[in-house]
Amino acid sequence: MTEKQLPVLEKVKEYLTDNLGFDSYSLYKLKNSSAITINHQKARNNSKGSVLLLIKNIHVLHNYFLPFIGDLNFHTKKYKDYKDFKIICKAIYFGAHKISKIKDLILKLSLTMNNYRLSTTDGVELLSKSEMDTMVNISPTIEYLSDGRQRDIITKKIVHQHSSCVYEIINESSGEIALKLTLSDAAQVIGVDIKTLSKYLDIEVNNTVEVKGYHIKRVRVFSASNPLMGRRSLGEASHFYKKKKNCRRSLS
Repeated sequence: MTEKQLPVLEKVKEYLTDNLGFDSYSLYKLKNSSAITINHQKARNNSKGSVLLLIKNIHVLHNYFLPFIGDLNFHTKKYKDYKDFKIICKAIYFGAHKISKIKDLILKLSLTMNNYRLSTTDGVELLSKSEMDTMVNISPTIEYLSDGRQRDIITKKIVHQHSSCVYEIINESSGEIALKLTLSDAAQVIGVDIKTLSKYLDIEVNNTVEVKGYHIKRVRVFSASNPLMGRRSLGEASHFYKKKKNCRRSLS
């Protein structure tokens, strides 16, 4: 789309943000990252500048966007593209793309989509039935933990740099709540070493830990489970903490 159509993409981005069903923690992550972003491409030679709406986060694609548009009725070949794209996203979401054979099949399948699907395009190699069955029935290489981290299924080691979470920090004395995108940022607020904080959180995976007058928890975002059920909002987190704090006072 051209630069003049930027307001249209901004409205599309706003619509997706408001209607895909993100909980408050996921919205914080969304608005402070490039998970859904608008890319500006400069004009080159005689061409005009253009704008693109990009969804970069595989969790947003797999858990929100694809299920959302899956309810639409496709009346063109785009439905086939949607089905193939869904297969590719599933493979990446579950880490199967790390397997060399699956990675090659993903590339091969992508070269049959969009303009490659047109009858005027020559030399397109379609996946065989056996290859497509392999893609549809991929075996995951990673599992998602309840706090947003990923763990390798075979080695049982945490896959670093691929966590899908935020850090909720509650000041014990004031009750003030802060959210941070990274473990490093959270450790800086509390005033502890990043390894120390990580050790506490890894022990209490689903619970809040107390460190130096702060209550901190790693919260999963962009979850595959229904994002509108079973998740506390920031307001509910504050109410929960105050209720817990008052109860503790009454017992002292």
